[in-house]
Amino acid sequence: MGSAFCEDCLYHPHKHVGHQSLRVYKSSSRVGLRVKSIRKLMDVSDIQPYTCNSSKLVYINRKGRNDHVNRMNGRKVDKCEVCGHELQCYSSKFCSIECKVQSEIEVEETEKEEVGISISTTRLLRVDPNSFRKRMRKGTPLRSPFF
Repeated sequence: MGSAFCEDCLYHPHKHVGHQSLRVYKSSSRVGLRVKSIRKLMDVSDIQPYTCNSSKLVYINRKGRNDHVNRMNGRKVDKCEVCGHELQCYSSKFCSIECKVQSEIEVEETEKEEVGISISTTRLLRVDPNSFRKRMRKGTPLRSPFF
């Protein structure tokens, strides 16, 4: 059985030399992909690009709800169609790949419901990036009291 992330591994599980891979970058505590590399695989024209070290990145996961800052200041604010995050570019519709995929799945589901086909299973599994660790790795050291 091959790796879940590499389609080539299904055919050659122990030879990774010729496999295509994407380099993941971390910027502003978020994980992203270069626009040049992901453009070959999917249309990212309506996703907000961010600049990091003079290269354009597209974030994979949407921004958390606590990170949302409302900076309206009397101007029209463009927001992500799915999560409502403020966008910097007026031509963008989504803030991340996750929001775009979720929007496309919702469109497909509404089209199938209009035809009369009911969908009972959800295709998108959302994993919260903070759900892996229950507590912080390091905390305040607890010392025994001095009597």
